[in-house]
Amino acid sequence: MATRDYPADGITVHWDSIRCIHSRVCASALPTVFHPGERPWITPNAVRADELAATIDACPSGALRYTRTSAAAAAESNDVAEVEAPAVTVTPTPNGPLEVLGQITVVRSDGTVLRETKRSYLCRCGQSANKPFCDGSHSRAHFVDDGLGAFSGG
Repeated sequence: MATRDYPADGITVHWDSIRCIHSRVCASALPTVFHPGERPWITPNAVRADELAATIDACPSGALRYTRTSAAAAAESNDVAEVEAPAVTVTPTPNGPLEVLGQITVVRSDGTVLRETKRSYLCRCGQSANKPFCDGSHSRAHFVDDGLGAFSGG
């Protein structure tokens, strides 16, 4: 798993490149912090820790996470409260992956655990290089669904 940590005042940002579906929600919300295509692509000290945490909480794939590094804020870490869902729900996103919310374990056919999580996006276009997880390939494949379960590829 390719993960990187970006420490800042009061917070450390964790990014999992394999889990990322490149939705650019983070870059749209905080362009002063998230700079896709640059290295380093995250400059976490550009905003307050609370503002950064709120944006990370909106990451659709859960590829961005954080740990509060101050004692007062540690209890609010999203490592525990990533998604509050009483049951597992699976929802097709428009022209995109299946959004799975709730505590799940994704297992290979041989029984190997791939991921334990409260949020995941699973490929339904068939083009992901990281199956069963979405890697954003549906955009390049021009994946389209009709909202009723039928779909076509480019």
